[in-house]
Amino acid sequence: MSEYVIPLVALLLTFLSTLSCLRFVFSRQGFFWIIPFVLSVLLTLNNFFILLYPQMSFFSYPKVVLAFPVFLAAFWYFMVITFHYALKRGVLRNRVSNDQKKNYQEALFLEKIERREFIKFSKRKKEILENGAYEPKLYRKDECNLTLFDNPSSKNFR
Repeated sequence: MSEYVIPLVALLLTFLSTLSCLRFVFSRQGFFWIIPFVLSVLLTLNNFFILLYPQMSFFSYPKVVLAFPVFLAAFWYFMVITFHYALKRGVLRNRVSNDQKKNYQEALFLEKIERREFIKFSKRKKEILENGAYEPKLYRKDECNLTLFDNPSSKNFR
């Protein structure tokens, strides 16, 4: 049973390192990750063949030295993670291009807002020009009330 568990753990670790390197190949620092990706694939294939054909091991004492691929896989996965954080810290983003992108997006947003306000303003101005200023028309009832309070001789005038 240990002939399969230990190589399976080694295969799992190298597969994780391969997937991590594959993910990092498509990041900003992708060209740094090509060689680690190739090495991870080779280690994964090696551990896969050790798991598939345990009798064809490279070691003369397979049960004693069976833990070596696990230690190598764990060390390699640790190195991939360390290399990722070192690159993340060492290779900085291009702040000029990021600032240019942000400024461009902000300018587009402000232009959109100003365009909306201009459309509202032009519609309002067009309505004012079409309708124009006019005197409000009073109904008969309103005229009666106005004459009632405008006449100083009426009872309600004070």
